[in-house]
Amino acid sequence: MNPNKNVRRLGLIMALTCFASIHPRVMADPQLMGGMVQKPKPDFKDRVVTFNSPDGVTVVGDYYPLRVESGQLSPAVILIHMYPKNRASWKAFAGQLRDKGMSVLAYDIRGNGDSVKPESLKLAEGYKSKTPAHFQNASLDVMGALDFLRQLEYIDMSRVALVGASIGCSISLDAATRTNDIRGIVCLSPGVDYFGVDSLSHIKTCASYTPILLLSPEGEFEAVQKLAEAGGAKVETGKYEGGREYHGTNLLDAPYGKKVNKRITKFVKKVLSIAEPAKKDAKDKKDGKTKKSGGKKKSKDAHP
Repeated sequence: MNPNKNVRRLGLIMALTCFASIHPRVMADPQLMGGMVQKPKPDFKDRVVTFNSPDGVTVVGDYYPLRVESGQLSPAVILIHMYPKNRASWKAFAGQLRDKGMSVLAYDIRGNGDSVKPESLKLAEGYKSKTPAHFQNASLDVMGALDFLRQLEYIDMSRVALVGASIGCSISLDAATRTNDIRGIVCLSPGVDYFGVDSLSHIKTCASYTPILLLSPEGEFEAVQKLAEAGGAKVETGKYEGGREYHGTNLLDAPYGKKVNKRITKFVKKVLSIAEPAKKDAKDKKDGKTKKSGGKKKSKDAHP
C-alpha cells in the first residue's frame, strides 16, 4: 500500500471533519463569512420609525429617505415640532425638503403623539403640564435621532441640520450644545425661555460654531432680536408680517409662506453643502449647443 496515498486520505478526512464542526457557526456569523454574505439593501420607503433616547424614552417619528445610488451619501434634516402639535405638522414641508436633496426625520417630542413610552416616566403628564424638567431633557430625543441616522450607511453624518418650531427651537439650540454633529439650525418663532429652557444661554454657546437662522412674524420678533444679540453677528434673522397667528410652522402657511420656505431651504442647502443642479440652458450654452428659435412668433392664444 502506498503510504503517501494514506497520508493524503487522512488529511482529507481531517479537513472535512474540521469544516463540519465549524460550518454552523460560520454560516451564522456574517463577519466570519467575510464577503460571502451580502448586506441588506437600504430601505428607501417612507415609513414610521422608532428609536431610543439616551435616557430610555421610545421616540416615534416619520422618516422620509432620499434615494441615493450605491456608494453615495445623503445629508439629513431633523424636524422638531411646536407645542402642542405633533410630527404630522411637518409632513408637507418634509416632502419639499426631500425633493431638494436631503433625507428628513420628523419625530414626536417626548410625551406627545406616539412618543409616550415607557409609561413609568409619565411623559404625557410632563408634556401636558409643561414641566421645565421635561423639556430641559427633551434635547436627548435629538441625540436618539442622531443615533438612528448614524445606523443608516447612506447618511452623511457630517451634514445634518435641525429645523425647529417654537419649543422645537429651544430643543434644537439645546441639542447643539451637546453634540458637534449639527451643521446648522433653523428656528421658526423661537423664544428666550420657553417652558424653562434657557435658549439665551444655549445660543451663546452654539452660535460660535453652528450657523443659525431665526425667523418669526413681526409680533414675535423681539425674542429673535434678543437671541441674535446673544448669539453674535453670525446669526441670521428674518422678520415677516403678522403676529401670533403665524407662530411656528404657521409661518409656512402664511400668505408669504413660499418666501419663508425658500429662505429656509436656501439656508439648509448652504450649510449642508447641497449643490444646485446644473441648469440645462447654461449647459447648452457652455457646450455651444444653443440654437436660435426660428419660424413665426406664436400668438398668446396659440396652442402647442
